Amino acid sequence: MAEPHKPDTTIKSESSVHWHKPAMSRKPYVQYLQGPDTKMEPQSSYDLSDEEFSFRRVFPECLSERLPIHEGEDTMRERQSSYDRRVFREHRSERLSVQKAWQEMVSQYKESIKRKYEHRNESSFSSGERVSLAALYTEPVIIQKNEKGGFQNISVEELFNKLDIHLYYPSSVILQGNSGSGKSFLVQKIILDWASEQHYLKDFNLAFYLSCEELKCISEEMNLIELLSWNCGLSPDQISEMVQKSSQRVLFIIDGLDDLDELIFMCDNFCISSEFQRAPPEVIVCSLLRQQILPRSVRLITTRTEVPQGMFLKGPQRFTEIMGFSEKGVEEYFQKFFQNEELFRKAYECVRVNETLITACSIPVICWIICTVMRERFSNGADVTSVLETSTSIYVDFVSTLLEHHCQGLSQSVPSLLRSLGQLAERGMLEQQVLFDEKTVYDTISDPAGNPFLFKFLLKRKIHQETMFSFMHLSFQEFFTALYYVLLDEEESQRKVRELLHTVERGWALSCWSDRDFSKADVEVRHAKLLQPVILFLCGLCKKEWISSFFEKHNMTVSVNIETHLKEWIIQCSQRYQNEHMLFILHCLYELHEKSFVGKVLEQLASIDLSNILLKNADCWMLRFCFQNCVNIGKLRLNITSDNLKILQSALISCEELWLKVDHITDDTGDLISALGKGKIVKELIIQEQKASQASLKKRIESFCQEIVTSVKDEDVMLCFRFSVSSSEIRPSLLISELTLTCSRQEVSTVNWRIFLQKLQRSPSSRDSSGDGFFLLDVLHSVSGLKKVHLQMDKLTVSWIPTILSLVQAFPSLNELRTNSAISFIPSDIKQCLVESLTQTGWTPTVWRKSVLIKRDKKGFIKEDLKTIKTENIESKRAESSLGQSSSGYAEVFTPECVQQDDEDKHKTKYRFVCPHAGQFQCSLTSLVFVMEGEGEVLYNIVSWDPGLGQLRPAGPLYNIECSAGSVSELHFQHCMIFSEENKDCLAVAHFTGGNVEIIQPLKVTETHVIIDIRDLSIFGLIWIKTIFGFPIKGQVLLFLRPVTVKQKILNVHLLPGNVPVSEVQGWHLDKKYIETSSKCHLFPEREYSLCCQPEDCEVQPVSEMFELDHFGPNYHPTFEVFLDVNVEEVRLGVLDKTRDGKEVWKRRRILLTVAPSKDVEHPAHRRIPETEFVNTHRDELIQRVSSVMAIADSLLSKNMIDREMYDEVHTEKKRTEKMRLLLDAVDSGGAAVKAEFCRLLKEKEHYLVDELGPHL
Repeated sequence: MAEPHKPDTTIKSESSVHWHKPAMSRKPYVQYLQGPDTKMEPQSSYDLSDEEFSFRRVFPECLSERLPIHEGEDTMRERQSSYDRRVFREHRSERLSVQKAWQEMVSQYKESIKRKYEHRNESSFSSGERVSLAALYTEPVIIQKNEKGGFQNISVEELFNKLDIHLYYPSSVILQGNSGSGKSFLVQKIILDWASEQHYLKDFNLAFYLSCEELKCISEEMNLIELLSWNCGLSPDQISEMVQKSSQRVLFIIDGLDDLDELIFMCDNFCISSEFQRAPPEVIVCSLLRQQILPRSVRLITTRTEVPQGMFLKGPQRFTEIMGFSEKGVEEYFQKFFQNEELFRKAYECVRVNETLITACSIPVICWIICTVMRERFSNGADVTSVLETSTSIYVDFVSTLLEHHCQGLSQSVPSLLRSLGQLAERGMLEQQVLFDEKTVYDTISDPAGNPFLFKFLLKRKIHQETMFSFMHLSFQEFFTALYYVLLDEEESQRKVRELLHTVERGWALSCWSDRDFSKADVEVRHAKLLQPVILFLCGLCKKEWISSFFEKHNMTVSVNIETHLKEWIIQCSQRYQNEHMLFILHCLYELHEKSFVGKVLEQLASIDLSNILLKNADCWMLRFCFQNCVNIGKLRLNITSDNLKILQSALISCEELWLKVDHITDDTGDLISALGKGKIVKELIIQEQKASQASLKKRIESFCQEIVTSVKDEDVMLCFRFSVSSSEIRPSLLISELTLTCSRQEVSTVNWRIFLQKLQRSPSSRDSSGDGFFLLDVLHSVSGLKKVHLQMDKLTVSWIPTILSLVQAFPSLNELRTNSAISFIPSDIKQCLVESLTQTGWTPTVWRKSVLIKRDKKGFIKEDLKTIKTENIESKRAESSLGQSSSGYAEVFTPECVQQDDEDKHKTKYRFVCPHAGQFQCSLTSLVFVMEGEGEVLYNIVSWDPGLGQLRPAGPLYNIECSAGSVSELHFQHCMIFSEENKDCLAVAHFTGGNVEIIQPLKVTETHVIIDIRDLSIFGLIWIKTIFGFPIKGQVLLFLRPVTVKQKILNVHLLPGNVPVSEVQGWHLDKKYIETSSKCHLFPEREYSLCCQPEDCEVQPVSEMFELDHFGPNYHPTFEVFLDVNVEEVRLGVLDKTRDGKEVWKRRRILLTVAPSKDVEHPAHRRIPETEFVNTHRDELIQRVSSVMAIADSLLSKNMIDREMYDEVHTEKKRTEKMRLLLDAVDSGGAAVKAEFCRLLKEKEHYLVDELGPHL
């Protein structure tokens, strides 16, 4: 008998209605029930309840079986209503039944999660002790990274909240952390919280936990439903029904993404589009990540390495990093672990008084190790205060404890056991394997079941369960791999260590390639990252004072040459890498713990840059040890929290230049300013606040000092304090945006800068500027030896005059006071009032535009004391120019500071010049010349020319120039024209302001510069006003080398006008290696040029190219590309003019491709040292220390800069010092050009010596 037809009760229809069909209002539905002849009244003859109306919206198809209409209107309505109500009641009953069954299924699933995760094996000791996960869980410190490199703390409950900026929920949350940081423990707590119905996870109907290390063991294909069923124990039908009927978001926790080593190969080509499609588990996970299946789901991903770019296609992501325990968290963990107040106090006190141990405990796995060892020793009455200095010593102590108390009954001897464990661990590290099958383990270890270092569990297969093993924690797999290398025989040990170091360094090198092949190179980069901990443990095992007793006790010998290999590798890599790689190298030095070697390595480094990494607590204690064992640190850049700065502060005073990025500036930084005064920080100190996210702006209200810049010149210290004025809501009363003080260095050390900064943080009480004036007086009274005060303010008003009078009278040492107004020029009435107020005070004011300069009269100061005076009569300025007084040749050369840009502007360089006095100043990087009337800060950068300029043709870079003081009276722009009487009138300057263009005729055109008078600053650029066809220009050829693949590299060749700054092109190509060579040449615009290259089998594209005079940035693309084999070390290049029968315009020359990579463009605060001065000043040092004498002599001979006779004399001399003496004599007699080439070669061959003797050469 056929079954009666049943209505479709699957929730799939319901949910699809909710998701895809627009909501139906009640009124349109009433109209839908009415017949065609019925009036469209607003109300029906019967009323629907809210529940009935909701039913009609969800199941409109159930009302399609309408009764025939034969009766009258009222009868029809009554019968239709009765029928609808009956259908509604039937469907409501069925729906409630389905919902109840679904809820029971989910409840059953939650109970299974609780059984699985509520308790966990806390150790692999024979006791098999299990503890409550919730009872032991201690929340770690987690930070959220933002797009601009900043960070903020975030709690576990906030991980799935809306993102600050965009105000929508993240589709992916990436939780990164090193091995042992507690990632797995945390995500297991999260899924347990979901099962326990914690409020912060209420938006998720379902949550699934996928362990990637377990997924990797699955060889068969399955679909997502079967994979989830395999993982959680419910049937596929139950899982399918749960997923399809879930009306809210589904959370997938993907733990240990690194373990899926094949994943990145599959991202682009092997995704699936349905949860019912079969594929390997890696493909299913990849499809989840890329939202190809269940796109509305949310993913929480844990990883030890950065998630490869391109892993996700769309959707907002939250990037976080787990930092470990805070000190309070360590105490909380100890209390939960021991569960006995007396034992807890005893154990924690032992750790709290030991800086090394309390720091190590910030890493959760080490915290567990230390607690476990202490509990063992408390139970045995053993000493718990053994010396533990490094992570390796803690692991050795733990292993020693387990060997002593839990390995007596094992069949293997201790040396054999350790080698077997090491062999298994190494296999797992090289194959990126965490779980081992039973056969593999028994083939290596005789009694794995009783081994305390291994964890045994059952892994579910399709129709059976399989016994699997893993190390008690991944960090022990890393430790035993290092121990295995140490225990091998000499030759085998050295071979494996060399291979390990090579693999890691190769990964580092590949990570520096911005255009690396994603699917291949990134595998090596990630693998290198995963192998790094093995190197750390190797370094720690070389510390014989702590480790030797362990080896002697168990009759084991250690390879003696490993330490030599490691030290050579550390020295080599420390001079090549920065940021995360430099931080790792410093951790290696800490594990070696050899103070003399630490000093040797660090003192050879010109700079240490860790500014891209937020330093953890453990990092800071490590750095403190390293810096305290280094007599002198060059340039140091750190990204650090204000709390961790307290750890490092005492160790930072030996830096020459120190740059800190902090979460907020506190009065603790005052000690660093004092160190500058005492001569410990030698040159410069910069402290900047992080760029705040929207969520952290509240923390900035009480810390409005955004930046402190201090520098030393002669015996004076200049301190500049910049304040936040970007938001009136944050700082409604703030009128002073910048305060600059100049004090004698001796006096700086006597000032209590902590009190100064505390006062600086106090807010004036009203918007009236007089409040700022009295506030300023109160702040400055704590500063003795004050020589100069410079105020940048919104507007100078009459209310400021009493403050100015008080300042000049209150400080006997004060010689100069300057104010700059940002908004408007100084009104004449204020100018007059200021002059009258200062009469008979011994001070004279000079007012110009927005600036006021007040100087003491002790030298009879008059306005003419300024080195350059602004003359209102432009004709007299022209007369001065004709006499050569405005020539750029009289300018003092300076090297500007490079102002740090946001990540999105990393290719653009912004320059900053703080002018010390009036005069002419030429930028060494751009050749711009500023004629200054006095002190002031100039900011300038190159911007793009508008392509729609019509007849205007650019003749140089377009500069955006700002001057806070308004004291620039002339600008000199470098041109690329070959100067002659015929073409001297070809150039003018375009001045862009407010959408208008003003053409400024030059005051004068010299052989190198175009000089103009200016009234205000904005955007300026050279233009051609006459045709220059037929005239050559001064050009340059710049070379940049970039690796493409492991087999090929590309040499980019740029043909550019000679007035394009090299530093700008370098800034655009930071990911490439700049090849220094003589670059000058003459080029004709609109002519076709080709590249001559040897070896001839290398490919050049294009074959020829037209040189157009429009390459003025800020984007610089290559004219030619030369494709080379990666093993090619030298090429010969030349540039040919194809329109003149291939005449060489840039003569063929040797280009070495194996020179050290050029460093990032640095902008030191001092002028560059001329080559002549360098050679003459350091002659004795060069004679004693230069080792590559003949290499330099060979190069000079090949360029005909020394003759054969002199070369032979150098060659035949036996003593190296005498060789160098003779070579210097030859260089000295050759003139400036030979000295310049000698210095260039010296920088190439022995750049460490040059960095030490002349860092600004």
